[in-house]
Amino acid sequence: MGLSVIGSIFNITGIAINRYCYICHSLKYDKLYSDKNSLFCVLLIWALTIIAIVPNLFVGSLQYDPRVYSCTFVQSASSAYTIAVVFFHFILPIMIVTYCYLRIWILVIQVRRRVKPDIRPKLTPHDVRNFVTMFVVFVLFAVCWAPLNFIGLAVAINP
Repeated sequence: MGLSVIGSIFNITGIAINRYCYICHSLKYDKLYSDKNSLFCVLLIWALTIIAIVPNLFVGSLQYDPRVYSCTFVQSASSAYTIAVVFFHFILPIMIVTYCYLRIWILVIQVRRRVKPDIRPKLTPHDVRNFVTMFVVFVLFAVCWAPLNFIGLAVAINP
């Protein structure tokens, strides 16, 4: 479950950074995201995901919960660890993704205002549609996981 949750947020963050570079820094994009660099980014995301879940094995934050018949993350095991998990695995990635998408929206609005009918914009409708799709995925992910993370934060702060 940890691989899935943390891997998802790290992948969403990686995609947002990629879209930000593609749309806001299009002249540098091909150099930044060559085949070799793209493979490195994917491997880095999965390496960080694995590194992020390893501390759970040593902190004692994974325990069997008979109510759900599963081993789950116990938010009250270590307040400092739970706060760090919520910050680095949810709040920081959400802030990075929000920044990326905010900068993209600002650029899209600026481009649409400057475009004259006879001049073709750099952003194609396909680019905008892809951006909107990934933005919706991000919003849905954040909305679905925010309650669990904020409850964890509340438990960590005041067990």
